[in-house]
Amino acid sequence: MAMEKYLIALDLDGTLLPDLYSLSNYSVKVFKELSKRGHKIVITTGRPYRSSGFVYDAFKLDTPIINYNGCLITNPSNNREIIDCHEIKREDILDIYNHCKGQYTLFFVEHFDDIYSNLDGADYRQLMHYRDGFKLNIGDLNKTLDTDVHGSLILGDGDENTKKMVDYINSGKFENLGARVWGWDQFSNIIELFAYKPTKGDALTKVMDILGFDKAHTIACGDSQNDYEFFRDAGITVCLSNADPGIKKIATHVYPVECWDSGIAKFFNDYFKLGL
Repeated sequence: MAMEKYLIALDLDGTLLPDLYSLSNYSVKVFKELSKRGHKIVITTGRPYRSSGFVYDAFKLDTPIINYNGCLITNPSNNREIIDCHEIKREDILDIYNHCKGQYTLFFVEHFDDIYSNLDGADYRQLMHYRDGFKLNIGDLNKTLDTDVHGSLILGDGDENTKKMVDYINSGKFENLGARVWGWDQFSNIIELFAYKPTKGDALTKVMDILGFDKAHTIACGDSQNDYEFFRDAGITVCLSNADPGIKKIATHVYPVECWDSGIAKFFNDYFKLGL
């Protein structure tokens, strides 16, 4: 097995990273060793590049990176060359923003690494993955938003309003736009807007073609609901003990270690017998 080369598609939140920026030295050591042995590591995340590029740099990768759950594929090793780019329509965002007024607190969208938000604040900036040096536009989106976007997160104002918003977004009114709800850190009722197409799986298939890997030699690592299609397009699928129960049911490997304990690195150390 160790002689064969694999494409390893690596989710970040809940798989590699337990929080925003905690990356263990052990994980860095393992994934650099995998690259040294000829395997290709492809970060595949819902995050923007501004909060995933530090992993790319730490692992010293030269592969494409998949951001926004497949809506954006770039090559950071080649001046962030755009390989594939899909966007959510500005008019759809503003429809939701205006129709659902009073049902949310924070409403922000992202275009590449630029952020457009109705509110500002230290806690909100954490949710936005804001970092110094990137563009942050604060104010009424009707006035500030001048482009289609790659992603959006909304904080629903309570369970009932969150349900109303999700029902509206998922009513079929929008051709290529859906909503799902999750919680993170101190935030609950986070509504994520996402494009039905492309998925993480679609983006992974494109990268597999670029790098010359077939399904049998592709390993997908994930943990949550945005990884279902992603798992269908890989021959081997891996999650950790903290993963969503639905993901565990379809994974070929459920490794009995959690994300916070460098679980995914430990899996690959065992799987490829790295001896680290």
